Amino acid sequence: MKQLFILALLFITVGHTSRAQSAEEKLDQKLDSISKLDGLAGFGVSVFTLDTVLFQGGFGYADLKNKKPYTVATVQNIGSISKTFTGIALMKAVEMGKLSMDTRVNEILPFKVVHPKHPEQQITIRHLATHTSGIIDLEQTYDMSYVLENPNEVDADEYNKEITKYMHQLKQNTAMPLGAYLKAYLTKGGALYNRKNFLKTAPGARYEYSNIATALAAYCVEIVMEEPFHKVTQKYIFDEIGMSETGWFLDSVSKENHAQIYSDNLKVLPRYQLITYPDGGLRTNVASLTKYMQVMMGCYEGRESILPTALCQQMMKAQLTQSQLGTEDLDDNYGFYWENKGGATIGHNGGDPGILTLMYYNTEMKVGAIFFTNTNVIDNPKAARLVQQSWNAIRAYRNKKAK
Repeated sequence: MKQLFILALLFITVGHTSRAQSAEEKLDQKLDSISKLDGLAGFGVSVFTLDTVLFQGGFGYADLKNKKPYTVATVQNIGSISKTFTGIALMKAVEMGKLSMDTRVNEILPFKVVHPKHPEQQITIRHLATHTSGIIDLEQTYDMSYVLENPNEVDADEYNKEITKYMHQLKQNTAMPLGAYLKAYLTKGGALYNRKNFLKTAPGARYEYSNIATALAAYCVEIVMEEPFHKVTQKYIFDEIGMSETGWFLDSVSKENHAQIYSDNLKVLPRYQLITYPDGGLRTNVASLTKYMQVMMGCYEGRESILPTALCQQMMKAQLTQSQLGTEDLDDNYGFYWENKGGATIGHNGGDPGILTLMYYNTEMKVGAIFFTNTNVIDNPKAARLVQQSWNAIRAYRNKKAK
């Protein structure tokens, strides 16, 4: 019996190894091997066309302590991919005749925003949406928009020196309404106002990525639509697409499905929310964001859905000139909150303490990909290498499926 068993086992093994692995199996195996290396707590992946999910999978852990697997249903904050939703909300307001891209913000706002070095030059919605408003993020002041979920429970001294300093600062932050924060930051005499909150150049003259300007654009939408921005996006985007487990605040998603987030050395980081939430505070999962990207890129390709195709194309096409970009590559351009890389790749990425996200669609191959991780990657070379290895494997699979 033993000999027969061994022969049978050998037959099964030989039969298995002689079968060519599918592209999906190879990708799954590669990503699984990366997940077992030290550096990333967990991550989720999706590769898709407009009509078909080609590959989806979760790897590693959403919660290391409790060995809870990371899946495509795991919820986490997604950082600046959130800005693409602000772009859609703007386009929805344009479609409804509530504003235009050339509307001056001071025609909308209940307070005046004046560029202190160019007071004669009015800031427009277009300036905000293309990161050319002249409004910039003064780092220490912008960090005041991060509010910890339970600050009294956070031991700031358990981290390395740099994170400890950052956590001590965050523990002092308190929540306030979006409009109140923006007024304090952007109006002369405001508690957070500084002339350094603005570039030396005039509105429209120069590209400078701005979270604060994004939040201001969302606040303009909130005013003209006459309801809070989070309700605007719920009604016109999340509900329309069917994005489950998606929301701007911790109490709008399931805590049971929410990932823990981790520092460089895989210590748990406390959860936080953003006062300026439209610039980077959205929480969702890989499965829901895949649906979103399929709908939006379908809209870009001619399938009208939550927006007319003309508005989708306007929103996603490159808007910046070489003079606005300066020394930066003209191919690395922006639409209205959507990255446009030479017309061939459209999407966005996101990075915040404890997370990194990627969401891109190749318009020539007609294939998109998404990557989430619940681990800090900013200034973390070990994690960054593993993300790059994962993304390289995803791109190789995408290229193969596109042939």
